[in-house]
Amino acid sequence: MKVRSSECGVRNCGFTFVELLIAATMTSVMFVGVGTHLRGGLTVWRRATETAQMLRRERVALDRLSRDLANAVIYDPRLQAYGEEEGTLPLPAFEAERLSCFTVAAATRERLPSIRFVRYRCEPDGVQAGLWRSSQSLGEARARLDPARERLLPECGRLSFRYGVLPAGTSADPPPLEWRDSWTGAEQRLPRLVEAQVRLPSGRRLRRVIEIPVGTSAPN
Repeated sequence: MKVRSSECGVRNCGFTFVELLIAATMTSVMFVGVGTHLRGGLTVWRRATETAQMLRRERVALDRLSRDLANAVIYDPRLQAYGEEEGTLPLPAFEAERLSCFTVAAATRERLPSIRFVRYRCEPDGVQAGLWRSSQSLGEARARLDPARERLLPECGRLSFRYGVLPAGTSADPPPLEWRDSWTGAEQRLPRLVEAQVRLPSGRRLRRVIEIPVGTSAPN
C-alpha cells in the first residue's frame, strides 16, 4: 500500500544511509563484544578442564605407584635365584632414580591374583618422554621378554626416591627415622617407607610417602 505524504512528512518513510551505517556499526561492536566474552569463557573452561585432567593423571600415577609398593613382596630370598641370564629372576632395585620390585596384582574377572615384576622410570626427553611403568609376569621376566609399558604421565623431568628405615632402639626412646638414597638387599628385606618425588618440566613437584608392610613374602 502506498504511504501518503501526510503520514511521513515531506519525504517517504525509511532510514537514511547514515542511519544504516550507524546501526551496522553498533551491531558490529555488539557482536565483537559478545564474541570476545564467549571466547574468553571458552578459554577459561578449556584451561580448567586441562588442569583438572592433569591433576587427575598425577593422582592416578601416584596411586598406581602406591598400590604397587603397598603390595610389594620378597619373592625369593635366595640371592642365587637372581641374575642377568635367561631362566633367572631380575633383581629388585630400590635406587635413587629408578625402582623395580615384585608386587601382588589384584584379581580381576579375567585372572586370579598374581605376582608381577614392575619397574618405574622417568624419560625426561625424546619421543618417549614421560613417567613409565612396565609390568611382566614371572615367566616373562625369566624369559627376558619385553615387558608391557604404560605411560602414567606425559611429562617427567626427574624421578627420585628415598627409603626410610627405623633403626633399632628402645621403645621408651625410639630413634629418629633414617632416610637413605638407595636400598640394598631388597631380595631379603624391604624398606619401611618410600618417598617418591616426581619433578615436572614446569617446576612443580609431586611427592608421596608410601608405607611397605615389613616382612611380607610370597611362596616360590
